[in-house]
Amino acid sequence: MTGIISQPAISDETPTSGNPKTPTRQFAPRRTPAEWFDRFLAADPGLNRLRMAMQVVVSIGAALLAERMFVNVTGALQQPLTGLPTELAAKAAAGNHAMLVMSMMVGAMICLMATFFGPMLPSVGRLYLTILLMPIPMIAGLAIGLATGKDRPLALTLLAVILAGGAYLRRFGPWGFLVGQLLFMGHFMGFFLGAQVPFSSLEWLAPEVGIGALVAAVAQLVLFHPSRRRALRRVRRTFASRARALVDSALEVLDDPTDRRAAARLRRRTVNLNETALMVDAALTAPTALPEGTSARHLHQVVFDAEQALSNMARFAATLGQSGISRGYRASVRTSLMAVGHHDPETARHTASRMLEQLREYAARPPAGDEERNRRVILHRFATSVLDWADIAERTFDTQEVDDHTDFTSSVQLFGGWLPGSTMVSADASTERGPHAIDRVRLASNVRVAIQLGVAVTGAILVGSVLSDRRFYWAVIAAFVTFMGANNAGEQVRKGLLRVVGTVVGVFVGSLLAHAIGHHTDLAVLTVLVAVGLGIYLMRISYAFMVIGITVMVSQLYVQLGEYSDSLLRLRLEETAIGAAIAILTVILVLPIRSWQVVRIAARAHVQAVAALADGALRRATGGCTDSELRSAARDLDAAHQTLVASLKPLRGVPGPNSDIHRRLRSSADASVHRARMLLKESGRLHAATTEWTGTDLSGDVAALDDARNHFTASIGAIAEGLTEDRRTSDYVYTRSASLFDTIATQRSDADLITPAQLLLRDARLLDESMAAFAAAADLQVRALDTVALHAE
Repeated sequence: MTGIISQPAISDETPTSGNPKTPTRQFAPRRTPAEWFDRFLAADPGLNRLRMAMQVVVSIGAALLAERMFVNVTGALQQPLTGLPTELAAKAAAGNHAMLVMSMMVGAMICLMATFFGPMLPSVGRLYLTILLMPIPMIAGLAIGLATGKDRPLALTLLAVILAGGAYLRRFGPWGFLVGQLLFMGHFMGFFLGAQVPFSSLEWLAPEVGIGALVAAVAQLVLFHPSRRRALRRVRRTFASRARALVDSALEVLDDPTDRRAAARLRRRTVNLNETALMVDAALTAPTALPEGTSARHLHQVVFDAEQALSNMARFAATLGQSGISRGYRASVRTSLMAVGHHDPETARHTASRMLEQLREYAARPPAGDEERNRRVILHRFATSVLDWADIAERTFDTQEVDDHTDFTSSVQLFGGWLPGSTMVSADASTERGPHAIDRVRLASNVRVAIQLGVAVTGAILVGSVLSDRRFYWAVIAAFVTFMGANNAGEQVRKGLLRVVGTVVGVFVGSLLAHAIGHHTDLAVLTVLVAVGLGIYLMRISYAFMVIGITVMVSQLYVQLGEYSDSLLRLRLEETAIGAAIAILTVILVLPIRSWQVVRIAARAHVQAVAALADGALRRATGGCTDSELRSAARDLDAAHQTLVASLKPLRGVPGPNSDIHRRLRSSADASVHRARMLLKESGRLHAATTEWTGTDLSGDVAALDDARNHFTASIGAIAEGLTEDRRTSDYVYTRSASLFDTIATQRSDADLITPAQLLLRDARLLDESMAAFAAAADLQVRALDTVALHAE
């Protein structure tokens, strides 16, 4: 006998006892170039990081060359050398070279900004218009800097005001953010040039800014034009690569269930596959992205089904590796995974079908123990997941359904080509009153950041000037960039620390390269391009890599300016540490957006999405919800889960109780997504159940199922209420609903069989288990349901 028994049920992810001897792990063969390339694709969704790094290198290289040619032809900001004494001529030549370097830097800065902000703009037309208009705010900033450069107090005051004002301009979206950054960069450069050149030099600096913008636009148009169709093709290739990587990880865990690193890698790759699927969905919203003869809704459904089948089989394979299955079943699971990895649907279907036939034969045997029943259920689900994948693999990916002409709306919106992470929930946290006194102030996110940035920059100017009256700006920049791309206190603290770490490494590497390269200008330019390119490519892995690249660039810059020394790099490290420390203190003490407040809001959105999907799946089981509604609800849950994962990231590894809470929240959230998706899958199978199962529908249990569903969604609603505004979660109660679903399951005629109805009821119980764990991690009270008292009422 196989199937479901009454509580307590063994979770899909829970290892069972009685394991036979774990098979010896097989050594992986040496990877081929094609396999290494596949891993490269999997590591960079849509090749976004590679394209950005290449665009920076190419456009900056072209801008440096164009600015150099412009200066050589026009003599911009160059002093004549003829007729000067030798000593004065040498000084003038050094000054000319310095002005040439600064002119080249102007063009490079424009290209760098264009590369970073281009993906944030909603259309190709706005992209090119923005690039061509970028010189306006930068020239305005240059003019202010040149005009006030000789009045240090005024110039420094304006520096803080412009930075804070630029943060406020974020309320106007990417354009406002870009204008604020360009004003600051222009003023910053004008401030330091103002001590060396008169205001009239703007007549040369302005066209140099324009040349940089023109080069950036041409490079974008000729080499990096943002084709929506090619972007979709690239992200689909990443989806395929990440799918193969997920299968590889499932095989690793199956072969060696004790390998914690392999298990962690499997969890990470499951999230990565889901991330790529969401990016595909976002790319489908552009009409020009679709290949001929396809529809967005059809491609969405194919990717959705493929991701669900792959994620399920990987999780079930990992669980089976820990559960002590027989050698024969283990071999069948391994063969199925290898067939999926090699895209061999025929072999995968054959092996999975044989597993299901064997499981049906076991159904006639006497009842097995709880552990054996659990293993058979998981084997059944693994095999059906493989069959689901085979059905998808045997279909033509780009074949449009005949009646598939309905509009498609994605639940996902990308930010700069990536999922938004904690950006939106951090903005919501800024406008909500939290449970502690420090969280009571409600402000628009841009206003809060403007105040914090003004305080941090002012402090960096004052303290940095004490250490070095001339080089204080490194402290200012360190404080400023702490707020770039970081949305709350946890992320900002993390970024400040990474900047210091990156500077330490960069000082060491920059010193070595500076002594090795010396004054060889062409080699220095090549070094700068390589360092910045690598820094940008690796930046999403760790911000420290970007800082290393920038520090190497700075070391080469000062060699060319004739100001380099090892003590100068040490000063940079000290000023950077000052700026980072002041920024960290500011985000902790001045109107902080605490990471736990952000996590509360992300967790609330997560449980609300779970409730919506669970409610819809249980209603579909009795014919009350459509497939399209459920797929949309599932994608809403995926997006909410990715946001929660991003919000929890700053708390990872933090010592103290927060670390354990992070682990418990993340674990229960991961499990809830998996189980909600399985609930969705089984509700769909009820409509397609074959006639070999008698009594497979739930038509006789509609009232009981509706009662259990309403109780379950109300319990999840209690979690959301407890996480709202300034309420204390400990005052709220999550009441378990598993016994209601268990009562339905045990009273059915198919109680000892693996049927879609029984699997759906099992998923509902397991989802309740995950949400109870989530509630406990969020500090809610968790209580069991007294079913006897409930039915008596």
